[in-house]
Amino acid sequence: MNPSFDSIDLVDSAPGEAFGSPALRANRQHLPDVEGEVFQACPAGGRDIVVRGVLASSAQATADLAAADLKAKVRARQGLSGHVGTYEGIDGESYPASLLAEYRQAGPMRITPVGSAFRGLVEIEARIVTQP
Repeated sequence: MNPSFDSIDLVDSAPGEAFGSPALRANRQHLPDVEGEVFQACPAGGRDIVVRGVLASSAQATADLAAADLKAKVRARQGLSGHVGTYEGIDGESYPASLLAEYRQAGPMRITPVGSAFRGLVEIEARIVTQP
């Protein structure tokens, strides 16, 4: 299963996920006329999930059309950056109210022949921030 954000696949093939540790949340205070500080541990926060994989264009008649199609797919997904939605991982686990913090190319675009057509491929890296 490909990872998705609000039902839009983030990659088309070779998906992988790297889960970060839940964010530490704590409260530290210095009180007047008291030596030291008060430290209070709070429940864990959200975590970062880094998604890597390959995004592909649809098969096109020319290499230029394949490149244009792939660029449009990348830009459409980059347009979701900063939005809050539901992230669904490669194992089918859902993370509601997650932030798509970053979606970027992680390598150069490649155009390859597929029979009599052409297909564009690019490695992608996306960062999702989940809620606790």
